[in-house]
Amino acid sequence: MARSFLAPGEEVVRTTRRHLSVLARPALVTLVLIGLLGAIGWFTGPQSPTDVVDQVCGALALFLLLRFLLRLRRWSNERILVTDRRIASTSGFLARRVTSWPYVRIHDLGLRRTIRGRLLGYGSVVIEATVPDSAPVVLERIPDPNGFYRDVMEVLMEGPLPGMIEVDRDEADEAVARHPADEADTGELPRVVV
Repeated sequence: MARSFLAPGEEVVRTTRRHLSVLARPALVTLVLIGLLGAIGWFTGPQSPTDVVDQVCGALALFLLLRFLLRLRRWSNERILVTDRRIASTSGFLARRVTSWPYVRIHDLGLRRTIRGRLLGYGSVVIEATVPDSAPVVLERIPDPNGFYRDVMEVLMEGPLPGMIEVDRDEADEAVARHPADEADTGELPRVVV
């Protein structure tokens, strides 16, 4: 189960999987190919059930059906979680793969919706990391993308997250007042994030 990898005290805000439309094209391709194989078997095979063409077409049709069922099983095991500490993705049913993006490492969060996505109710969430020169991660075909985005933003706006430093503005202003800038001050020092 997707919750088995969560840290102690980590709370799940939302659990979802990719939109069902990701299965539309594989289902259509499978149906068309099985139909073609059936037509080939119907027109080329004689009335005898031992014909090689019928057996090959039947075996290929069974293979295509099993391949689609495997893809359906893989889709049903995928989960995308929004927790109070990170966004995580789990996939696989024999070999599990977990990928997570802690909020402290997220620089920007974007939302993209195409016309087809708006009609069918899905969108893409773009995660940009604070790591320089890293490519953005795109979580494609997320159902209810506005709700997903809103849930993530609510967690981020609630307050300091574990591992983040909270700065008290009054104490920072007092520290500046106690140590006034001298004449040779060249301004703020550049901020270095490690």
